[in-house]
Amino acid sequence: MANHTAVILIALGGPESLDDVGPFMAAFMGRPVPPPVVTTVIERYKLIGGKSPLPGLVKAQAAALARVLGGSFLAYEGFRYSHPTVQESFEKAIRNGARRVVALSMSPFATEVTTGAYRSACEGLGSGETCPLFIASWHDNPLFVNAWQEKVLDGLQRFPADRRKNAVVLFTSHSIPVRYISAGDPYKHQVEETVKLISDGLALQQTYVAWQSKGARTTEPWLEPAVETVLDKIAREGQRDVLQVPVGFTCDHMETLYDIDIVHRAHAKMLGIGFERAESLNTSPLFIRALADVVKNNL
Repeated sequence: MANHTAVILIALGGPESLDDVGPFMAAFMGRPVPPPVVTTVIERYKLIGGKSPLPGLVKAQAAALARVLGGSFLAYEGFRYSHPTVQESFEKAIRNGARRVVALSMSPFATEVTTGAYRSACEGLGSGETCPLFIASWHDNPLFVNAWQEKVLDGLQRFPADRRKNAVVLFTSHSIPVRYISAGDPYKHQVEETVKLISDGLALQQTYVAWQSKGARTTEPWLEPAVETVLDKIAREGQRDVLQVPVGFTCDHMETLYDIDIVHRAHAKMLGIGFERAESLNTSPLFIRALADVVKNNL
């Protein structure tokens, strides 16, 4: 479509088959990955369907976003560490007649760990009006907050009615090295601000924020407390039910389907805690409207 505005939804990407796991990990890590580590990760992917659902979900999010934005917009998925890459999607948009390009980070929280990598993927692309407008942070968008409030309420409905009001709501996001926060990275503050907006709007009484999916081989401090630490505390305090809300993620992938649905659920079960997870945003109509709102506000 000539003269359209292209919106590229940028995410990390993910392996779309078990054969893709090794190459994806090498691209993500920036170096060859020891075969035993790759084997371990392949076993995890087998437990969640043999691939990452993220590439397909971001593609579906892009299609839904284009429908909401309407006539003069087209949306594309672009990945940092798998295909189509950000550059490939940018070139496709230009071939399709884009007159301007918006690059939207699918992580709403600004951090050099992810959005920094997304920004670097846009460097050198286009010129003038086709130079991508990069949107790095949109954590306080009201529709984004509303989308999570909807998921929290739906999740709480899974508990028995007589226990629902006492369920603890545990918000989680990906941990990152503390050195980024010490250097002024706004990630932790933005996550906590979003959690407060969600919680205040729903008048939630018992909430925690925890950090998940810490690098397994890291030797430096990462954001804490870990999810398991908070679950232990909740159990010691005699709480019976926990709803985990993956507020740091905008669609399902390894961190929700394995880390939460398998690892965290098993830990809660060991502690005798009733455990549920709020659904991911994925293609929630309210979330897609939030993406459209973010794009329009930045234009």
